[in-house]
Amino acid sequence: MAHLAVRYRRGGIEKGIMPKDHLDNSRGGSMNTNSATVRPASLAYAAPGGGRVRRSAPSGGKPADTGAPHPLAAALMTIGAFLVGYQAFRLGGVNLTFSDVFFAMAFGVCLAQGQITARPFGSMTPFWLAALAMMLTGLMIGTVINGDMIRWVVIALQYLFGFLFFPVMLMGQPVSLARRLVCTFILGMVIMEIIGISVALTMTHAEASQIFPKEFLAGNGRMSSFATEPNWNGELIAFTGPLTLYALAKRMIPLWAFIIAIGILLWGLLLSASFTGFAAFTIGMTICLLFVGIRKLVGVSALVAVGAVIFVASGAPLPSIFQERVGGALTEGSLQNAGTYEGRVELIGQAWDTANDTLIVGLGVEGFRKTNDIKQPVHNLPMLMLVDGGLLSFCGFVMLVALMFIMPLRKMGTNRLEAGAVFAVATVFIIYTQALPHMFSRLNIVPPMLALMLLYARPDGLIRRS
Repeated sequence: MAHLAVRYRRGGIEKGIMPKDHLDNSRGGSMNTNSATVRPASLAYAAPGGGRVRRSAPSGGKPADTGAPHPLAAALMTIGAFLVGYQAFRLGGVNLTFSDVFFAMAFGVCLAQGQITARPFGSMTPFWLAALAMMLTGLMIGTVINGDMIRWVVIALQYLFGFLFFPVMLMGQPVSLARRLVCTFILGMVIMEIIGISVALTMTHAEASQIFPKEFLAGNGRMSSFATEPNWNGELIAFTGPLTLYALAKRMIPLWAFIIAIGILLWGLLLSASFTGFAAFTIGMTICLLFVGIRKLVGVSALVAVGAVIFVASGAPLPSIFQERVGGALTEGSLQNAGTYEGRVELIGQAWDTANDTLIVGLGVEGFRKTNDIKQPVHNLPMLMLVDGGLLSFCGFVMLVALMFIMPLRKMGTNRLEAGAVFAVATVFIIYTQALPHMFSRLNIVPPMLALMLLYARPDGLIRRS
């Protein structure tokens, strides 16, 4: 029979369950409080991401393990999050950015400290791994038969780095670090856009090319900033918008910081002149607004309305490149005027015709690019998976994207704001899968992982035991 007992130790009192024969004086009901410090039992809890977590307790005079991330790992991840959008900062000509390097070093520290998790998404982890395996296996089969296996190895490592290493590292961290990384990512994007806007307003393409990478400011006036490509810049801004709104809703940033950040992001979006970015930003923000509550919804909507009125009243013109590439599509309601829409549709049509012969065995990595008429990859990731990897890769990719929506749906009851942020960011991701080829660059992957981290990171002070 167990009795409820009070365990005394230096620095506090703890309640727990103590077997009867462990009581000093079971008949009299008293306890010897002068005895040596009693080691409290560890308390087990259910982790948000699945598995078990354990609140640490001091024992044997050793300092308590509070479950805090290793300081070096936390610092490396913070720098990596700040640099996510800075694609121009990379090592040579390979797709390895400074952000990737800092995250890779953080992964090494977490691995050495045992601070990674084998079940990043709890009970959904097997489905996530199965989807990733299907996607890469289909590409491998097609490449073995039709292509160059070295290219498959490169692509596979890129996808594994983004969709496997990031989850097992990030989801094992405390939620306080998750929020810090989100705020750092937002700060990095705002600073990047400030630099880009300043250059676009004060320099020509020729002048900017002498100081910054040549892609920083295009000859037609489109601004890439350090993202190296205007569409990527638009994508990053579309990811950042909902995360900034979430940060405001959770009081991670004050209202004045939110207003400044959104204003700068919108200005950068106009200068990038990306129709896909503009549409994705609008849809993502709308979805996130639906989850923040009526008061925040009304407040943010009022701010947008006031800002629009002030802009119109000032008579300030929209950037000419935005009017040229995006304005026509918005005013005339025709996608034919949206950027390079016609060329993309032509490629998708060719890919659809090719898919009839690639259902079982695809063309392999870069197979469609080498065989189509204009030697370009199709700017539609599901279609690219179908022609390069067959049905196996296509189904794996669809399953991976579906999980980004299923996972927050399962946590709507307990983590509404976090689920809303994931829905919004995942929607931006799926929009861009219809406009880009392979999306293994971490600027495509880290923002959705940071959103999922908000949902699956463990509570502070708890240690996940997978």
